[in-house]
Amino acid sequence: MSGAVSRAIATWLAVAVAVETALSGLLFWRSGLPLAELVDGNGLTAMLAGLSTGAVGAFVVRRTPGNALGWVFVGCGQSEALASIGWSYHVAEPGSPLDGVAAWVGAYAWMPGFLMFAGLVTVLYPDGRPVWRPLAWASGLCCAIATLTAFTLQGPMAGIGPRAVNPLAPGGGWEQIGEGVTLAFFYATVVCGLAGGVLLVVRTLRATGVQRRRLAWFFPSVALAIVAALLPGGTLPNLLSAVFFPIGLGVAMVRHRLFDGDRLLNRTLVYTALTLLVAGVFGLGVGLASAALGGPGVGAVLAAVVIALGLSPARTAVQQVVDRLLYGARRDPYQALTDLGQRLSAAIAPEEVLPIIVRTVAGALRQPYVAVRLVGESAPAAAFGTAGAAAVDVPLRHAGEDVGVLTLGQPVVDPGDERLLLDFAQRAGTAAHAVRLTHELRRSRDNLLIAREEERHRISRDLHDGLGPALAGVALGLDAARRSASSEQAAELLTRLEREVKDGLENVKRLVSDLRPTLLEQCGLVEALRRHCEMISARGLLQAVLEIGELPPLPPDVEVAACRIALEALTNATRHARATRCTVRVSATGAALHLSVRDDGTGIPPDLVVARGLGLASMRERAAELGGECLISDAPGGGTLVSAALLLTRPAAGPACSPARLP
Repeated sequence: MSGAVSRAIATWLAVAVAVETALSGLLFWRSGLPLAELVDGNGLTAMLAGLSTGAVGAFVVRRTPGNALGWVFVGCGQSEALASIGWSYHVAEPGSPLDGVAAWVGAYAWMPGFLMFAGLVTVLYPDGRPVWRPLAWASGLCCAIATLTAFTLQGPMAGIGPRAVNPLAPGGGWEQIGEGVTLAFFYATVVCGLAGGVLLVVRTLRATGVQRRRLAWFFPSVALAIVAALLPGGTLPNLLSAVFFPIGLGVAMVRHRLFDGDRLLNRTLVYTALTLLVAGVFGLGVGLASAALGGPGVGAVLAAVVIALGLSPARTAVQQVVDRLLYGARRDPYQALTDLGQRLSAAIAPEEVLPIIVRTVAGALRQPYVAVRLVGESAPAAAFGTAGAAAVDVPLRHAGEDVGVLTLGQPVVDPGDERLLLDFAQRAGTAAHAVRLTHELRRSRDNLLIAREEERHRISRDLHDGLGPALAGVALGLDAARRSASSEQAAELLTRLEREVKDGLENVKRLVSDLRPTLLEQCGLVEALRRHCEMISARGLLQAVLEIGELPPLPPDVEVAACRIALEALTNATRHARATRCTVRVSATGAALHLSVRDDGTGIPPDLVVARGLGLASMRERAAELGGECLISDAPGGGTLVSAALLLTRPAAGPACSPARLP
């Protein structure tokens, strides 16, 4: 069934329930039945329960058509509405042609709705998915059998009148057998509902965050119904319970955060538990004192004294239990602040500071989502949890300047939590300022690297296109002048000048290659490394093998750094390691380029260790400039291993990337 069809059917059924309830009221008014009798006979309660249950069910189905519990509510509402209109018609039109049918509907139609509510609500709550599918099937089967056998009994018609007859009753000895079967499956349905309730309690205790609060919405609704049933002369509470019990469950199914529901849920659980506790203590005190002292008056006084002395501690204890049920374990706020200070003082890297803050705030304030966004940055610098529709922004300030925003997934309603939040915000503002400065420093460094690379490229182009051709032209001119010189002394001078110009031209070519290797400029990193490995292998120096993984488009500065590190490592392997084989591996994972050069030589020789300020230091410096690292170590099994990780992206705006680390 499509969502549109489901919504249409649920809407029409809800309209039918409303119409049936209105007709029931008109028929009761026409019958002249006193309101007190209507209330005492639960007729008004059934009407209101059917109306509220059907409306809530239709609302749930319209919002989430696949929620089976919404359809259970729709069915329960329709069942109660049919029973109300049947009973009201029988009262208003006794002896009419349809009186017998109306009486049968009024006597039996309520039962399937009642059994579905008793057996399936806890099993399907809150999203319509059964907590345990066999339990849902067992509950539905017991409900169906109890309903069908009840339809064949004469007993429910006895309340209508002595002449009322159930046309479906087979008579004979079936009445006694049918009553036994009906009662057995009736109680089996109730047992399934209780089992679902036990599983619901277990799920609530195991759940966290928003899911726990959603599940816990069930309990104040049940508590209200229980209190209404226990209160003497509780007509009004019964009426209110009939209306608000299904509404409370509907809110939990669709919009559990409606109208600051967390606070309402918390207070309902606390004061319901306190009411039951006070009533129990009062009754126990009166009973014990009456038995021991012979009079209820003394017991009442003693119970009142005990209640007065213990009410405040009891409320604190109950509040703690309810908070733990709804929000999980909550740490002492001062301990949370102390732990935050210790964690911040132990955090070495700036990237660790803000994640520590958001995790601590989420745990201490029981928040499903916490994030910190720095001023001038669109994305959060650190986040914990999953963002929801509702969010609260708390500004972070340092020295009177806005440095960021602390975003919470839900409002803070407890005054103690509000004070704790202010303390967190103060510490977070200072930390956010420091992290912001670090980000700005890194962005400045990245901008300098980009500018330096662009300047190198410009100088390389100018040398290659300007000074190089000019020196080559001068060399050609000197060569021509030498050949045409008349004196031997002039020819010798021109020869020396030609040699010096050619040396200068070679220096220019070397400078151009140092600024950006020509082969790298023309072919890219992979081809440049491949040709260099082929050249080394062709000369017989060692066998150089290149292994390339999946590579994204590489920034120019990363290509230059990777090429220089690889060439330097290959040069060291050729000159110092006495290696026969060297493997160069290049790959990219995440936001970093990984380069490794491994040979099978003698390892890192002592003379190379002494010269760390030259080749080895330059490799480390090139990696560090790009926010990465380069490690030179002895390879497992012999030889030398050079490993480098280079960041591929360093945005000019937004949070700075974490440094690339070797695995």
